[in-house]
Amino acid sequence: MTAKPSEVMLELKNVNTFYGQIHALKGISFTVNKGEIVTLIGGNGAGKTTTLRTISSLKTPKTGEVIYKGKALHTTPTHDIVKLGMAHVPEGRRIFPRLTIRENLEIGAFSINGKDVIEERIQNGYKIFPRLKEREKQLGGTLSGGEQQMLAFARALMIDPEMILLDEPSMGLSPLFVETIFDSIRALNAAGKTILLVEQNALMALGIANRGYVLQTGEIVLSGTGSDLAQNDEVRKKYLGED
Repeated sequence: MTAKPSEVMLELKNVNTFYGQIHALKGISFTVNKGEIVTLIGGNGAGKTTTLRTISSLKTPKTGEVIYKGKALHTTPTHDIVKLGMAHVPEGRRIFPRLTIRENLEIGAFSINGKDVIEERIQNGYKIFPRLKEREKQLGGTLSGGEQQMLAFARALMIDPEMILLDEPSMGLSPLFVETIFDSIRALNAAGKTILLVEQNALMALGIANRGYVLQTGEIVLSGTGSDLAQNDEVRKKYLGED
């Protein structure tokens, strides 16, 4: 029986993005297939965050194409990309510190109609992250770093996205919270979510990824399955801390 071809959900074609005169992304091209976890790894300044910002139209590429479910995104406003079923959990959480957990989640549902639907999704977020339910009335700014990351993640899920962009979800977290976040990523992927993951913890990222790309100064220099990249000598030396 012939295997069905993979359905490409996201494709970048020769994308060049600038910050002023700084050429941040230098003609990068890659794909993310439906149902995959794909990770981008690389050192500081490699262009990982810029890639996610370009995909979600927070940064406009000078040339090239960003295509999501067959639709060109590079001229689409960010709020319309959200309506297409793509959520972006940015680096640094970006929650509303003076609002409660519930209020943060309600803001995440800005594009959703129907109180019953919103309430159902809030409760679904609490099932994934029970700690948020326990602290429902607590102000976001009083939460620990791990709890804020859970809140940012749960807020993104309020739109019931098909694809989630995650930017450094484990940054600054304790090992226990890192495990919790990665367990949640696995569970969401098992439930059908497609995930593009930027992560400083390359070993854990490659451990859950179907495929990965290595960025270096705005260019993709390596690609392969998560397991193949984890065994690559260059990757192990540069990004996994091995001699």
